[in-house]
Amino acid sequence: KEERLEFRKELFYVLGALLGDGCIYHWRNDHQIWLIGDESFTRKYADKLSKIIGRNVKNYINRSKNIWFVKINHTKLYNLFSEIRGDLDKLIVFIKKNSFKENALQFIEGFFDAEGCVKIIKEPVRKTPKICLDIANTNIKFLEMTVEFIAKTLNIDSKISKQIDKRANRKIMYHLRIYKKESINKFLTHIHTTKLKPEKVSYVNNWLNNGK
Repeated sequence: KEERLEFRKELFYVLGALLGDGCIYHWRNDHQIWLIGDESFTRKYADKLSKIIGRNVKNYINRSKNIWFVKINHTKLYNLFSEIRGDLDKLIVFIKKNSFKENALQFIEGFFDAEGCVKIIKEPVRKTPKICLDIANTNIKFLEMTVEFIAKTLNIDSKISKQIDKRANRKIMYHLRIYKKESINKFLTHIHTTKLKPEKVSYVNNWLNNGK
């Protein structure tokens, strides 16, 4: 039976998630694709993945490590992800093929679910904690591409900074951050991220509504 891999918008969520938290293994005749995360992220990823490969995919928990994961064996997706990870221009071409905005937003959502954070910044001088959206990755090219997609789809300016870890054999961590209220509001309106946990919603609403 031939494998299915549909080029629909959910594919770009899957690719964004995999660029953040995915890994691949080739062992004998298996082309394994793994994604590790929390329960809500892995369940959402499994649902999107099911739609593009035409079979039901589920997330599972490794109770000994208390982590959730999704594992499938799929040669076509393995090869596509491997190619894209090696040449990001191929991903950009795919995203621009049909509905650029829809595809790019799906990619941003998948990448943010994997690598993003809705940060609550509490400072003594602030009555209402400040909110910052942060995407962290050691590959600056991933973030530069995401900056471009965010600008073109949402008209939001975001900046990249670097965090140097002086410990031995540590890579530089790059951060894509969004601070402006109107930009955060627009981003969270269009990007329905699993990183906006229930306990953070009230902080975000307070920040966006000036503490009211």
